[in-house]
Amino acid sequence: MSSVLLADIGGSATRLAMCGPGGRPERLTIIDNDTVSGPEAAIRRYLDETGLAPRAAVLAVAGPVAGGEIKLTNRDWRFRCDQLAERFGFDRIHALNDFEAVAHALPALRPDEARPLGRAAPLRPGPKAVLGPGAGLGVAALVPYGKEWIALASEGGHASFGPAAADERIVFQRLAAREGEPIAAETVISGPGLERIYRALNPFGIPLVARAIVTEARAGAAHARAAVDLFVRLLGRFAGDVALTLKATGGVFIAGGVAQKLGPLFDAAIFRAAFENHPPYHGLLAGIPTSLMLCHEPGLVGCAALAGQILAARSFPLAEGERVASEAPSEGRSASQLKPHGALTPGA
Repeated sequence: MSSVLLADIGGSATRLAMCGPGGRPERLTIIDNDTVSGPEAAIRRYLDETGLAPRAAVLAVAGPVAGGEIKLTNRDWRFRCDQLAERFGFDRIHALNDFEAVAHALPALRPDEARPLGRAAPLRPGPKAVLGPGAGLGVAALVPYGKEWIALASEGGHASFGPAAADERIVFQRLAAREGEPIAAETVISGPGLERIYRALNPFGIPLVARAIVTEARAGAAHARAAVDLFVRLLGRFAGDVALTLKATGGVFIAGGVAQKLGPLFDAAIFRAAFENHPPYHGLLAGIPTSLMLCHEPGLVGCAALAGQILAARSFPLAEGERVASEAPSEGRSASQLKPHGALTPGA
């Protein structure tokens, strides 16, 4: 496992680590994407600084992964896995959507790495959903498959989204005038989305970045708190949409840096009310538990879990002296692992 590089390549930052003996990321480095020209440069900096020479890599990418060239959704970066493998001498490399990686992390969460949103409820059988606002809005699922789990990638954050209450209509009208139509969910449920909500609620005020909005809300500014509360309401409603789409009786998990950074401003009552308010399925949604993920690097944890599965299947050549216990359980699989996939390519 120590020979596997893990990377979570987002719109604003790239997180890199190595897969530790316990199946968790180690030697973490976070690189500001504005300081490098692309994923290759980020990986090169990390390997140069650590002196490591991994033989394989698992990359979570904030964008669709369908083989061949991979393009990030919210940053003008493109790369190919086969070229990275050649540059760095990887024997194997696997790329997957960033929230697909977060879905892989769900079975590996420790008790202190998730907090109930609303009334705590025991986890039930059935699909699990994970979504979260960051630079964009990620969505993925974990679906039972016999005794295993299959992770499903999604671009659900780009689904059309609109008002569902009278006080939301003026916000969406102003957004449509500024952003154009249709409005996607991530237009409002993301870091930039919080800024758009604030601007729509305060059209004659000074625009604020997300960090400043949260700071002012914590200080008691009513205009900032109103923007945060509407953001949480819209996140709850979208989470309910996803839960109904997947019939996610196994639970809905909220990830993403924006939700975590809200801290006590994340009003669970507002979230749950919007989550459950989907007539005629209030009863179904009332029984689905929702949790806020507190795991600091869920994408890398998911990459590490997937690396362990691939190693157990011996899709990665093992370093000398490295062994995989035959009794190690397989906690989850990507849908792409059910058949050959172009993103899992030999280095030569």
